[in-house]
Amino acid sequence: MAVSNTHTDSLRFGSDERGYFLAARGSIRANLCFPLRESLLAQLDKGSSVPAVYADLSQCDYMDSTFIGLMVAIDKRLRKTSGGRLHLLRPSNACREILSQIGLQNFLLVEDGPMDMPPGMEEIAPAGGRPGAEFILTAHEALMETSEEARKKFGLLKEMLERKLRKEKPPEGNP
Repeated sequence: MAVSNTHTDSLRFGSDERGYFLAARGSIRANLCFPLRESLLAQLDKGSSVPAVYADLSQCDYMDSTFIGLMVAIDKRLRKTSGGRLHLLRPSNACREILSQIGLQNFLLVEDGPMDMPPGMEEIAPAGGRPGAEFILTAHEALMETSEEARKKFGLLKEMLERKLRKEKPPEGNP
């Protein structure tokens, strides 16, 4: 992963014997979480012994739905490979509200106690350009499997992304 130190919106990544750690600061959007997806999901696929992933959201003031979908996908991968879980650590009030709006407050594990981050965490550099439709679609499909609220909120987006991937034009009269 490339390292960058110039963004107030940041996502840092590290690991130790407890598992993998993320620390989100500011607004976390698709272009910032795409590099994370490539490296972290690959790591989870390599070893079934990853006990957990911890995401510190105490300094995160916004998460887009792509990032939330990635968190859901990470949780699902952990459950499948090692029986572990993704732990959302001390989510800010803004993050709690977003999770509640989508109906995820009871789907993902939320913990309010402090946890020390491992030393040497690296800042993830944002992806150049815009993340592709396939990445965004995959994140939203994972998100839509979590609740009826999420299914309703992201159904149209899913349909539009699928059309884009098939290179279809929308029906006449629709954007």
